[in-house]
Amino acid sequence: MRLTTQLLFGASLVQNTLSVVTFAPSTNGPKYQVAIPSTSSISASSAGPLYISFSAPSSYQWIALGTGTQMAGSTILIIYTDGTGNVTISGRSGRGEFLPQEDSTVQSGLTLLEGSGVADGVMTANVKCTTCKLQSEKASTASPWIASWKQGKALDSADTNADLAQHDAHTSITFDLTEAVVESDSNPFVASAVTNPSGSSSGTASGSNPSDTGNASSGDSDDGSSGAIEVSSGSAGPVVTYDKAHGITMGITVVLLFPIGAMLMRLGLPYYIHSLFQLFSLVALIAGFGLGVHLAKITDQFYKAEGYTHTVFGTVIFALFLAQPLGGIAHHLAYKKYLSRTPISHVHIWMGRVIMLLAVINGGLGLKLAANTSGGKIAYGVIAGVIGVAYTAVVVLKRKRTADTTPGFKGLGGRKTEQRIGDETSQVEMR
Repeated sequence: MRLTTQLLFGASLVQNTLSVVTFAPSTNGPKYQVAIPSTSSISASSAGPLYISFSAPSSYQWIALGTGTQMAGSTILIIYTDGTGNVTISGRSGRGEFLPQEDSTVQSGLTLLEGSGVADGVMTANVKCTTCKLQSEKASTASPWIASWKQGKALDSADTNADLAQHDAHTSITFDLTEAVVESDSNPFVASAVTNPSGSSSGTASGSNPSDTGNASSGDSDDGSSGAIEVSSGSAGPVVTYDKAHGITMGITVVLLFPIGAMLMRLGLPYYIHSLFQLFSLVALIAGFGLGVHLAKITDQFYKAEGYTHTVFGTVIFALFLAQPLGGIAHHLAYKKYLSRTPISHVHIWMGRVIMLLAVINGGLGLKLAANTSGGKIAYGVIAGVIGVAYTAVVVLKRKRTADTTPGFKGLGGRKTEQRIGDETSQVEMR
């Protein structure tokens, strides 16, 4: 009888020691586990020891878990491979629908524990955080958390502030933290990997993830979750759609269309071809700007520090582009009247060049704001550079050809030369 009592007591102690809550949205996807030492002072207002285990197939580029119901204001922990057979744990602060930035305070309290690394096609990070706070009380039965993940090529980076591509899917969950209490302030996950913990809470899921096998039912869910309820889930959603649409439309317009339209006049085509082409470019610009305004609305970035430079700079550039047709009309009418360039001609031409350059720069700021991939940024820069060189070459060659064929040409600062032959006037425009 005494032996039986001791065995029961020991089993109870082990179960309590290994108590963790688990969220696994699918059977072959990311898995998150949370445990809190009984002596931890962690709460919504104070930091304290917290243990989190992350695991996912190595086909995932990164996975993340954060506190709260949304990215803004969330403490987010992200893991990805470091390229040496281990993983990088990155502590970041959520800034809304933008790439979270490293939080040095949170990062200083993160420690990778035994059991972390990449093995058998799975990356695992057992993490202790002493600088994390909750967005609930320690004993909450519905502590709010968010999770997200991205599949793709391994990052293989030890940089804790590495650029990350936007998530494939995200979800909001609640953890029953009364099920996450561990007696000892030590790594609970090495032992719990042997004994799969089970909780008594039920889980229900709404929405779907790409690899979901179905909604959770009462008791432990079929996907392996326990002590967790999935509140909502979804893909990257409209933010990614509008982000891509805005970026592609504006990129093509300012990097390709406007410069090509400007080159048409220097290639000897009639002015109305230039005018119609630039009018089409302006319509594309208006469409792209409208997409950007809507994107700023749904991400609440009109006046936020993260997006302020790009949005305000972009609005000013947009207004300057709208003024260009008026300058073009004035330039054309003045040229017909005086048969030479006037001050308004130079204003129109140089204003166009300057705002095209500013638009390309602002596009780069947009790529940074959207956390575009390094490859995307490089491609944008290369294409913009090639077009810039082509435009410069066309202008220089046009001037050189004009100088070689026109008597009295005054170089880059020269004006049109008129040659009167009888009653006819031969007009040569210096462009």
